[in-house]
Amino acid sequence: MVKQLARDEFWDALKEYAHRNHQERVSKNSDRIAYAIQQFEAHGIEYQLKNRQTGHFHCWRKSDDKLFQFYAGTGKIQGLQTRGIHSLIKILEG
Repeated sequence: MVKQLARDEFWDALKEYAHRNHQERVSKNSDRIAYAIQQFEAHGIEYQLKNRQTGHFHCWRKSDDKLFQFYAGTGKIQGLQTRGIHSLIKILEG
């Protein structure tokens, strides 16, 4: 038999679940930032860490100095559908 939760209990449980997931994701940011820095330096890519909490980087493509923004916490490359540090490295080396 499945116990049916009251509406408030359901939303409280859902909020707690979302909060735990967020905390887990954020706790990995420092490792992701360190890995991104290691990759930038290994490939000789110019970068600046703009926000340590979100892992927001500015980095520049070697061929034309075009600015790209990257979020190490999520792997998001701003303005592109592609994600991930390795995809970004390929773009920046082009």
